Amino acid sequence: MSFNPLRAANLLKLLSFPRLAGTEGEVRAREIIVGELKSYGYEPELEEFELKVFEVEEASLEVLEPWKEQVECSGVGFSGSTPPEGVEAEFKYVETGDRALLPSREGLILLASRRPDLELYKNLMKVKPAGIVVAESSPYRRLSHVGVMPEWRRHGSAPMVYVRFEDAYRMVECGARRVRLKLLQREWITKSCNIVVEKRGLKYPEEEVVVCAHYDSVYGVPGATDNAGGTAFLLELARVFSSKSVKRTLRFIAFSGEELGLRGSLAHVERRKATLENVKMVVNLDVHGGSVGFNRAVVTGPPQVRQYLEVMAKKLGYNLAVSEDVYSSDSSSFAKAGVPAVSFSRSSGASAGIHSLDDDGRFTGTAGYATIGPLVVEFIELLVNSEEFPFPREIPEELRKKVDEYFTKRLGIEESGGED
Repeated sequence: MSFNPLRAANLLKLLSFPRLAGTEGEVRAREIIVGELKSYGYEPELEEFELKVFEVEEASLEVLEPWKEQVECSGVGFSGSTPPEGVEAEFKYVETGDRALLPSREGLILLASRRPDLELYKNLMKVKPAGIVVAESSPYRRLSHVGVMPEWRRHGSAPMVYVRFEDAYRMVECGARRVRLKLLQREWITKSCNIVVEKRGLKYPEEEVVVCAHYDSVYGVPGATDNAGGTAFLLELARVFSSKSVKRTLRFIAFSGEELGLRGSLAHVERRKATLENVKMVVNLDVHGGSVGFNRAVVTGPPQVRQYLEVMAKKLGYNLAVSEDVYSSDSSSFAKAGVPAVSFSRSSGASAGIHSLDDDGRFTGTAGYATIGPLVVEFIELLVNSEEFPFPREIPEELRKKVDEYFTKRLGIEESGGED
């Protein structure tokens, strides 16, 4: 049974609707995925975990002085809410939290020129803003639908919204002095599910290879390339290997909660920590399906993997950009626990609008899978059917440090010690 790019492209379209973890959209996607896996002969296991989710109920921004104007905006999840009437305050542009630009007074509404990472967030919280406005990175990008990590709130919180680049430009250049920001959202604890199926190894069943993709999206967007495309890829691989004999156990996992901070994969790794040493390698699929583009692989593991992938790509005649780094996806949850991983992705203009309404599948299709599909099939074949596992189960020290920094400096999960 060979890899079918058309099946993958069709599954991408089928799954391209809002699927925030813990919502009805996620349940709908789960039913589709489970149905597909059952049709291939698998018996899916639903692995339940708990997580916090949010719903943005209302977001608005209004310039009050020196002119009046309603500015289109989108709310940032977990950033808190204003009073029902909103907050009115002096407005100040602080760029990237530059010391010279940060106000000496508290209670202002601040405009940042990029999405805050944890370090920028901490700097902004030091001046106790009444609210934060974030400019989109490009005049060609629609509004992001994202959240901050709940763990960040131990450093403080302020209602946060995104505005379009051109609106931020006008507010800065025309000297907006006073604005009113309104953000109402609710939060709750709920259940979500990872979906797990297994192809049992015939010769070395205790040795495992995990192939994974996240099936959730950010709130309110179709999430076509991120990551209906990766989920469709996962399903087509599961179909291909359903009829193949494998020496090692091959486990396919569709994770949820990735967009809220890798929640599903972290829960899975924690649940499996007693037997995680059996997992030899993880193959992660995130951001796929763009027709016009090129293929990438990020290796969080031994250098031999990068070298092999480069040789294999040349053998097949497909270009593959390979690097050794940390990939911001579920592969990092495994790398944090010492399991080497490879994340395959598709760089394409189709994914330029990820986390926004533009990630709608318009520029996806069979060409998005035609080269990366056979390449990943061959790589998985090597992993599951070599008599001796071909790569050491290790992560070089330099990459281990990068993984630790990713969790502490970007996600802020490790340093939090809990959250409110």
